[in-house]
Amino acid sequence: MYELFLTTLVDDDDIQAACSVLGGLCAMPAWQSLHRVLYFKGPGKPGGIPNQNSIVKTPRKDIQMLWKDLHQQLSRQSYILQARYEVFKDKDFGPTAPEVDFNARPGTLRWTDFPDPPQVRSSVTQRKKTEIWDQRNLLSVMKDNNYQFKSEAIEETYQFFREDVEFCLSRHYILQMNGDNGPLTQTAAWDTMSPADPGQRWMFLIKVHVHQDNKPDEILKAHEQLANIRRELEGVFEFKTFDRRIHDTRVAVEMRNAPAPLPQVMTITDQR
Repeated sequence: MYELFLTTLVDDDDIQAACSVLGGLCAMPAWQSLHRVLYFKGPGKPGGIPNQNSIVKTPRKDIQMLWKDLHQQLSRQSYILQARYEVFKDKDFGPTAPEVDFNARPGTLRWTDFPDPPQVRSSVTQRKKTEIWDQRNLLSVMKDNNYQFKSEAIEETYQFFREDVEFCLSRHYILQMNGDNGPLTQTAAWDTMSPADPGQRWMFLIKVHVHQDNKPDEILKAHEQLANIRRELEGVFEFKTFDRRIHDTRVAVEMRNAPAPLPQVMTITDQR
């Protein structure tokens, strides 16, 4: 699947006005949600997902194909993956919340590739993406395949939909590591958390997905859709072109038996 999107930032003081505009545009109230996002770093030497013993077996061919495709992508390059779990303010935060067993809880495994080079005079970002929904045992799958827990965050989101276009405002709250190289079993109370961005800004993405990435005509159509929406919202939101490296989830390849690097400073002597 290809994900194409426009990007800008929205100040926290403007979030309600932004939601009002998008609510009118999409003729719907905001869909507000929270997700706990666990980040897993792949091994230095890419190897895919060869150990699939912990993957819950399913007769669904589409899920089987997603796991197969993901294995192929991770065999050529190692990445940071996300395991995503929906959470709720009234029951998943604070000292009274039950401890979390992530293997027993269904979550979504998300992989995103390094974005393609931007097109000339376009602010659309385009990248491959795979999401496998409603999966249990994700922590075990990660551990079985040498994906190490790296960090975690809470993602707060307002979403709006118009036909096949998603309008998404989101920001993150970083959770402190507990020292045992695993996710917290309990989190702090929601009202004690602070946004990761000191400016408390929201990332605003307008997304279109092309589910079959071997159809260039559909990708071109998605670019045209986003260009039309950008013109429709001109004067309300100013979409920006960001360096695609901010979306880079690749893990550096581990080099073994490589030659020693050249010195950073070379001394040239006078041979006269």
